[in-house]
Amino acid sequence: MLSYQHAYHAGGPADVIKHALWAHILRHMAQKEGALHVYETHSGRGLYDVNAPETQKTPEYKTGLLRLMVNQPSNAYMELVNGLNPSGKLSTIPGSPAVALGVLRHGEDGDHLHLAEAHPGELEQLKLAFPHARRRAENIHIHEGDGHHLIPTLIKAGQRNAVLIDPSYEVKAEYVQVTETVKAILAKAPKTTIMVWYPLLNPKARSQDMIDVLKALNIPATYLVHYSWNTPDAAGMFGTGQVILNLPYKLETELPNLLKPLVQPLKQTAANLTATVLVPRA
Repeated sequence: MLSYQHAYHAGGPADVIKHALWAHILRHMAQKEGALHVYETHSGRGLYDVNAPETQKTPEYKTGLLRLMVNQPSNAYMELVNGLNPSGKLSTIPGSPAVALGVLRHGEDGDHLHLAEAHPGELEQLKLAFPHARRRAENIHIHEGDGHHLIPTLIKAGQRNAVLIDPSYEVKAEYVQVTETVKAILAKAPKTTIMVWYPLLNPKARSQDMIDVLKALNIPATYLVHYSWNTPDAAGMFGTGQVILNLPYKLETELPNLLKPLVQPLKQTAANLTATVLVPRA
């Protein structure tokens, strides 16, 4: 929905888990030979000012990234956060485009980052955050429109691909739309690594139906990560979910160790981390 702006949730616990996972996956993939092509369906504005009215309206970063600035777990995401905030005081929160850019290889023979955004205001902010995209100087490509429809048309077989799908889910039909987007991407480029983000809410029916469909695709190395910072009876979002398809080799053993240091710092009333193989590696 065009009423949604990610700035309202920037740096919150869900953001932190999602971006820690995304940074780790992309850093791992960027160490391999050959250009990596990264696609994001809902890019937002890329960088978020802590003092912006939207960020201060619901300052979720206070129970998310701000806690990690104190705790300082060691991971690729926090390296990027610290680089953006050299004073040690949180002023800039990286969105997923900045997270990706921070770990990808630059230059003419480097990796490619494709960013889709439909919200006019967010799109303009995204262009301001990455002005070099207009010059294509660092292989950053900004696309205006619905990422659900754009990314399957942009992605190509025969190259190394990674896709982040993280809509707002304000429109309930988007749970079904996500599964259709995943199917369309895999039909075109079957080896693509795809990370699907979704909120943990009550009732869980819609997200569980989506998980069941993704599992039924039977893509080798499909992995689920759930982290909750509140009990399920809490009002609103109590946790974050991610299903990762075509998870790169060895990461199923690395991701729990990546996330364990985040469990207690992000805890509110309760904390629970679940990391499960939905479909084993072939």
